[in-house]
Formats: sequence, structure tokens, C-alpha cells
Amino acid sequence: MRSLRAFLLLVAIASSFLLACGEEPKTPEERAIELGEPGEFGVGYVTRDVVYARPDGDGDREFELAIWYPTRATEGPGARYFLGISERAILFADPEPARDIVIFSHGHQGYAQNSAFIMEHLASHGFMVLAPMHTGNTFIEGDVRLTEIYYLRSFDIQAALDSIEGLPSDDLLSGVPNGQVVMMGHSFGGYTGYAMAGARYDVDGARALCEAGTGSSGYCSELDSDAEAIFRASRADPRIVTLVSMAAGDQPLFGSGVAEVNVPVFQMVAEGDGHPAGSAGDDAYWTSLRGDDDLRWNWLGGAHNSFTDACLAGLGGFIECSEVHDFAEEQRVIDTYVLAWILARLDADESVLPVLDGQVEVHPSVELTAR
Repeated sequence: MRSLRAFLLLVAIASSFLLACGEEPKTPEERAIELGEPGEFGVGYVTRDVVYARPDGDGDREFELAIWYPTRATEGPGARYFLGISERAILFADPEPARDIVIFSHGHQGYAQNSAFIMEHLASHGFMVLAPMHTGNTFIEGDVRLTEIYYLRSFDIQAALDSIEGLPSDDLLSGVPNGQVVMMGHSFGGYTGYAMAGARYDVDGARALCEAGTGSSGYCSELDSDAEAIFRASRADPRIVTLVSMAAGDQPLFGSGVAEVNVPVFQMVAEGDGHPAGSAGDDAYWTSLRGDDDLRWNWLGGAHNSFTDACLAGLGGFIECSEVHDFAEEQRVIDTYVLAWILARLDADESVLPVLDGQVEVHPSVELTAR
């Protein structure tokens, strides 16, 4: 990010221009509020089936891809998610061209729409958002994780991105996608995001942990030489320009290989996941990263599922939710910071920097750590 001095100079120039045109410039506080509000667009929604050849030669793999996009439509049937019908997303709405693409990977036992509040927010601000349903690793299939899902997830992300390139002219979404891609993921999806952003697997170290009985039981369950060969190959996708990681797990599978990530990372964590205030030095992902522009965001008092719709939907008796925050307010704060980060990285939007450098306090429970 640019220095505060450069930012203030740019603000002064922009303010002079706006005043000359008869418009009052937004204050940093007003801009922060705006980031957490719905954008100028409505939200369209469709799903697609995606099929691709598995990397292990074991036939084809199929999954459902959820897609949110900007629209000018204001009426139509609401999108149906697992937790109910959306009050914002409209099925098969006529699309507007998207500014860029965000792709989201859900967590273990999650589902494509489990963080729909973020997807809808970004679509309302002009982004196309993709979220694959990671077949075999959703709430429907239960808690079992086998070795293959640790590599299949990243191939799902690749196939989802491939599926929207070069759409035929008669496709509803033709002309919607744009070039830059933001990778975003929660929990096991955060791990998936690190793989797609270039983190290198420590295959030998992970095997040693398996042999010692201290490795991830899922990763170790069916680990063989063929699986190891897939893990050794880089999963970095050159289309990805930044990573938004939410409560990511499984860092030991990468170890120091996290340092191979070469895109800016927004590392989002929550205190309820074992990240008390001032604990950045104990965060294995954060301490392994090497990017000068990386930023760590800690939600003090927050929980693992603060990044999903489940807490606001009333599932707090079954999952980890915050005991100190209003859930709707949690979502507004998360929306604000995610959008600010994306605009800063993709558009070099200087107006969002007071949010990201802490000049504007969006919420007192946010702890920011920069390099």
C-alpha cells in the first residue's frame, strides 16, 4: 500500500477537483460506511453443473457451481439456499457486465452458499462471484475427509474458473466475467485458497507427520505415491491476483511452503479460533507469509463461523458463534473490510486505505496487523 503521505496528497487533489465540480468529497468515515452498505446493483443468481476429468485418472468429477452477479432487475423469484430463500438474490435476472471475479471455497461440511451475505454484497458492488459445491465434502456427506478431497478442492476451483471463460453468445452470463480473479475461502476453503495462491505442499514433512501418527487424519487416510505426486505439483493459478483467507486451517500441510505465495494476502482470523489480541506472532500462516502488502485482520470476540450465514440464521446452539457480537453487525463489518481489501488490490482505490490502515475505526473489535 502507498504511504499515508501519498494518500493525503491524492485526497487533497481529488478534493479540489470535486469542489470545483460542486460536489462535496466523502470523508474517510463516510467512505467506510458506504463500503458496508449494498452497492448500486441488484443481485442475480444462477447455478450450473460443472464436469471435469479428475487429476488422478479416476473418471470425471461433477459439482454444482453457484454464481452471483450484478443486475438492474428489482423483481423476480428469490434464490433458494439451504438456510432459506434470499431476500436479495433474484433467479435468472438479466445481468450487467461484472468488474472482476471473486471465487469462494466453502469449509469442511459447508456448502457453496454458506457465506451468501458476502457473495451478495460483492455482487451488488459489481463483481461476479463463483462458489463451487465441493462434492464429497459438504454437510450432506458428513464429517469424513479422505486424502483425495485435499487436492480435488483446488481442481474444483480451477474448473469453475475455466467454465466461465469463452461462454457462447447465447448464454445468460455471456459478457459478464472480467479478467482479474480474487480467491476467497473459509476454513478448509482458506486452506484451498492458499494452495491456489501458490503455497507449496511440504509433502515430505506431511508424510513424516502421518507416519508418526500426528498428521491430519483425513490427509493421511489414503495417502500414497500417486497422491503425493499431485501434491508436489504447484496448484498456483496465474489468474488469481489476491487471496482473502478466512479462518484457514491445515497450515502444517504447507509448512514453510506458505512463503511461496506471491500475491497479496488478507489473512482474516477470529479470537474464538485461538487468536487472542496480540497473537499475530503465533499465527503459523501469518508468520510464514513474506508479502510486504499482506494484512492480518483479527475479529476479537469473534468465532469460526462469524464468516458464515449460520450464526445469524440461529444455529449458534450447534456451531461456534460469537457470544459478544450482534451477528448482523458482524456481517456488516466483514463486508466492509473484504470489499475495501478487494478495491485496494484490484483498483488501487486510495479512498479505502483509512479502513485498512486503521485510521478509521469500523468496529472496536477489529485488530489489524501489517508488515
